[in-house]
Amino acid sequence: MANYPYIIASFPDMVLDYERHPVDEQHVIAEVKGLLSEKDGKLVDWLEFGLEGTHLKPHFYRNIRQTGCRFLIDWFAFDRLLRQAKVAYLEAQPFPEDFPEAEKAEIIFKVDNLAQREKLLDRLAWDKAAELVEFDVFTIDTILSLLVRLHIAARWNKLDPRTGAELFQRFVDEVRGTFKGINAEQF
Repeated sequence: MANYPYIIASFPDMVLDYERHPVDEQHVIAEVKGLLSEKDGKLVDWLEFGLEGTHLKPHFYRNIRQTGCRFLIDWFAFDRLLRQAKVAYLEAQPFPEDFPEAEKAEIIFKVDNLAQREKLLDRLAWDKAAELVEFDVFTIDTILSLLVRLHIAARWNKLDPRTGAELFQRFVDEVRGTFKGINAEQF
């Protein structure tokens, strides 16, 4: 069994130097995978494969369901519905009926400033990734959620260093918040 508490507690240390050096998310992912079991490492591979965006075809979504990983299934279902909502908005069609975030997404799509719209969409994704593991503490799902948020923060660090720094600080604070009531030093 993987030592999930140790891995989760290590996340802030892996990205702590973001103010002086850009975070190399691929290095962090490699470090995390080195601490996971082979089975869990494959789940990280599925996440990375899907986050590339070019692989999001119907067979990808079918295969994700076959992993049995709750976070991956729910995350990519959200991702798919958000993508469908974007297309529906652009074509002035109704949003997918089973998209709980439809109202929020519609408000975001109406924002004229493209950079602000992207920030808001990433905020929606960030919040969804956190929500999906709200009641998890030390699970592979929590680690996968952290990796999604790491990617979002790293993206903004490349596009807008100030926004990236704010997101990395939020990321570190959220990971540290995972340990409320728990002595993180024991791990």
